Amino acid sequence: MLSTFFSEQNLTFEHVKCLTNGMFAVAKVDGVHDREMAMIREFYESCARAGDPRLEEVVRQSFDIADAKRLFEGAEMSKLFVKSLILLAFADGSYAREEDALIRNIAGQLGLDDTAVDGLHQSTKEFLLSSLAHVQNLDALKEVARRLDMQ
Repeated sequence: MLSTFFSEQNLTFEHVKCLTNGMFAVAKVDGVHDREMAMIREFYESCARAGDPRLEEVVRQSFDIADAKRLFEGAEMSKLFVKSLILLAFADGSYAREEDALIRNIAGQLGLDDTAVDGLHQSTKEFLLSSLAHVQNLDALKEVARRLDMQ
């Protein structure tokens, strides 16, 4: 199911480090939550190889939009980057306006306009809700959908 959400892309370790720093920058906006850190750690460690720097060393570096623009050029790569940031923003259960502002700023610098970001935001919400399709409690599903809206 995750493979249908993210298009197939070949990422180098430079991509991984840049995306890790981008996700960490979004997480820091409203305070790094345990679930956000767990998501960042899982992503990074699933991509790292023996001898690569530890996550803590990578996130000490500041996010650099110039690196993101260089590494994630083209519509598909930019969308992958922004969808990852949106997914991270949802990880703590509260999609904050400040997170959205940072994500939109980054997306704009990667060549994606607000309409594109709105579409990525909606597809991310649908992806998250689709994992709950088996749940029979409609009130609970409505509550989850409400919580996925910006706060």
